[in-house]
Amino acid sequence: MKLLFFLLRANKWMVLLAVAVSIVSGITNAGLVALIHRVWAWGAYTDPRWITAFVVVLIVQITSGLGAQLMVLRLSLRVISDLRMDLSAKILASPLRHLEKLGSARLMAVLTDDVAMISRILPNVPRMVIDLTTLCAGAIYMAWLSPVALLVILAFTTIGVLLYRVLMRRALRHMRHGRHVYDSLFDSLQAIYNGAKQLKLNQLRRRDFLARDLHEAVEGFRVANLAGRTLLISAENATRLLFFVILGLLIFVVPRMGIGVRSEILTGYVLMSLFLYRPLGSLMAMAPDLSRAAVSLAKVEELGLTLSARPDLSPPVAEALGWKRIELRGVTYSYRRDEDDRVFTVGPIDLTLEPGELVFVIGGNGSGKTTLAKLLCGLYPPDEGELLLDGEPVTSAEVERYRQLFSVVFSDFHLFSNVIAAGGADPDARAAEHLEDLELAHKVKVEGGVFSTTALSQGQRKRLALLAAYLEDRPFYLFDEWAADQDPQFKEVFYNRVLPELKRNGKTVLVITHDDRFLGIADRCVKLEEGMVRSETRDSTGAAS
Repeated sequence: MKLLFFLLRANKWMVLLAVAVSIVSGITNAGLVALIHRVWAWGAYTDPRWITAFVVVLIVQITSGLGAQLMVLRLSLRVISDLRMDLSAKILASPLRHLEKLGSARLMAVLTDDVAMISRILPNVPRMVIDLTTLCAGAIYMAWLSPVALLVILAFTTIGVLLYRVLMRRALRHMRHGRHVYDSLFDSLQAIYNGAKQLKLNQLRRRDFLARDLHEAVEGFRVANLAGRTLLISAENATRLLFFVILGLLIFVVPRMGIGVRSEILTGYVLMSLFLYRPLGSLMAMAPDLSRAAVSLAKVEELGLTLSARPDLSPPVAEALGWKRIELRGVTYSYRRDEDDRVFTVGPIDLTLEPGELVFVIGGNGSGKTTLAKLLCGLYPPDEGELLLDGEPVTSAEVERYRQLFSVVFSDFHLFSNVIAAGGADPDARAAEHLEDLELAHKVKVEGGVFSTTALSQGQRKRLALLAAYLEDRPFYLFDEWAADQDPQFKEVFYNRVLPELKRNGKTVLVITHDDRFLGIADRCVKLEEGMVRSETRDSTGAAS
């Protein structure tokens, strides 16, 4: 029912039409059996009226069933596409820190497994409506044949339905728990690929990962699914057993009850019961997937509510803002670090940046350099203090436009396969100019704004990320440990050619670095320790003071 309401929200009238057509298909489905029974009981095998009626009912049954399924198939595929786009847009519209807390495993599990589960079951909604209608229409025909016999059948059917509901509820609890465990399993499976090198190099870590992390997730998922599926199979077989008990009652008990059930009526009951076994079995077969789809839909809706942010539908920013000064005034930001599970605070920080400056940020690992970068470019909102642009606070309404000032290559960057050139310039021609300088012209070409390949070493991929950032032609460039994966020759190119060229072009450049021997080229060097600015130098050597 929840899935039907989900479809109704997408297109109420199309769903209602499909349900109505499905009901027609279900009625004619049972009507075919009733018609066959009447022809059989009355011996009207050659009567053209019955033959015509059979053909007409058959055509209506086939066309209505096909029409309903095609309508819902088309709608469900559109709904799933819109759902994926809506969730993706909400993810991109949500605060970065919130996404980091949710984790990639949870996000990917919903976008892949849960949405796929829903997409598998939605096209079957007309089939379920047809089967339910067939059962109801068949029961009505059986009531017309003999209400007393139907009451006997309904009494046993009620017992079966109650037993099925009890088992299904218990199975659904296990399925919900299994779906929760799946997030942990997905995270562990990601670690197999992401941490393959470390796991291969460290036997103790590999054994610990397999025996503890992965084994616990796999076993938890297996146990939950085994319990749920065992109950589902038990419910299905209990219902099947009850069906044959009912059939046995019709054949061996009802004729002895003295309720005046004639042989042709009994034949109709048996014929209709055998026919109804198929839609009943179909509904039971779909019940596990239906339950899992309901759990998946709940997960999708839970994620949508958790994200809460609405997709950004504002017009694209044509060009970055002009600016004269960016200030962090008394800015602090606190978060819980995973490595030691303690709250770490960056700030309070007072920092001013102006056009054309080349600023280096140094400090030990975990000193807050990357967090400072995210605060500066508007990815993290300050807990306290203000982020100012030309003396005016950058509000939540203005932060999207403010971010267009920055081209950033973080240490955990993602390299997109396409490039976007500023001002509508031809990216192919502009990229070709720089691929030679980046020593990548023999490996990569840009055609139609797309890299011919991104299957390169980490250092080479960072050069392509630098190229993509360069083509964006933003006023402010930020590089987070960019040179860490480069060979000594290209470090020289980066520090002594790329950065000075950006500065000469009027760009502000902030570089997070550990390369002490290049500090002398910076206009300023800001040193962080434990989230605080410990020193800020402006001399030619860049030495901390």
